[in-house]
Amino acid sequence: MDATCALCEQADARRLVAAYRIKVCATCWDLAAEGWPISAEPVLFKALAKQGLLIADRNEKNRLPRDYAPPADFAL
Repeated sequence: MDATCALCEQADARRLVAAYRIKVCATCWDLAAEGWPISAEPVLFKALAKQGLLIADRNEKNRLPRDYAPPADFAL
């Protein structure tokens, strides 16, 4: 059985977004090509808080980046 997308809550979440440790569907992944939409931020903030990670810096479009790497000196 496929996982449910963490963002749109539809089935078929096949892409693991490693930095946020959530699974998303292809549609949500594609919509985030230039950064995650504002509507996704509550889920992303919760995922980062669960891991004790800092919120990523926003990109030039004022969105959270699709791929996020914690600072090198951050102990995971």
